[in-house]
Amino acid sequence: MSERRLTGLTVHEFLEALAARQETPGGGSVAALCGALAASLGRMAAAFTTDSPRFADVAERVTEIAGRLARAGHMLSELIDEDAAAYLALSAAFKRDKGDPDRSAVIRTAATLAAAVPFQVAVLSRKVRLDLARLAPIANPNLASDVECGLHLAAAAMHSAAVNVRVNLRLLGAPESERIERELAAILGAGGEGLGERPSEANAIGHGGV
Repeated sequence: MSERRLTGLTVHEFLEALAARQETPGGGSVAALCGALAASLGRMAAAFTTDSPRFADVAERVTEIAGRLARAGHMLSELIDEDAAAYLALSAAFKRDKGDPDRSAVIRTAATLAAAVPFQVAVLSRKVRLDLARLAPIANPNLASDVECGLHLAAAAMHSAAVNVRVNLRLLGAPESERIERELAAILGAGGEGLGERPSEANAIGHGGV
């Protein structure tokens, strides 16, 4: 991949880069993109809510949610490129001469970053998902399907980010990998709660009306 930022590519260019036989972008960047897309869908639903006098009673709450979604979406957008950079650093670490006495330490440092970036994607996507769940019952019902799409995208971002965290944990070893795994499980929710749509969220969306 060239020095050009992934977030500076057109949609077509990004898809072609993703499909190409090259190291980046990959699943980690896509996870961050899914989270950012989820946040943007929520912001759109919020905009169509706050600009209508019909929803004046919830406008302040919706504005607060939209602000949090904007901040999370911006950070997730930055993580699209940060994930690619972390992967390239890890790849470069593995290419070091096996006789290099610093090789193991360099790999461990790179693996720590390669796990930390998708971990942050999971954290932020979880926040996005929770805010979308808060938005669902009070947003303009004409945007119900957009909020629901956002919920699914945020869940996909969390799940995909978790995969990318775990693939790097094997390079860290215990006890650090065990600590990170526990923290990741807490983010996702016991039994994968954070990955599926909860009934309360589905009901809030499904009965919104148009």
